[in-house]
Amino acid sequence: MTGKAVVTFKRLRGQFGVPYSRTHLARMEERGKFPSSFKLSDHRNSPIVWWENEVIDWLESRAAASSDSS
Repeated sequence: MTGKAVVTFKRLRGQFGVPYSRTHLARMEERGKFPSSFKLSDHRNSPIVWWENEVIDWLESRAAASSDSS
């Protein structure tokens, strides 16, 4: 066990306050502007998740970029 946690879309919006839709997040991922997601299994109903530490790093980098431009 690596001690890593995953974030679901619901938690991404609720706990982390990321306001973007699934479509917008997918576009951001394609451009390398948001951490890559993955499915927990091959099943078609498997949830899409992100690594929690990558989401936190992304949020911190956005906050730093915002404070640098102020």
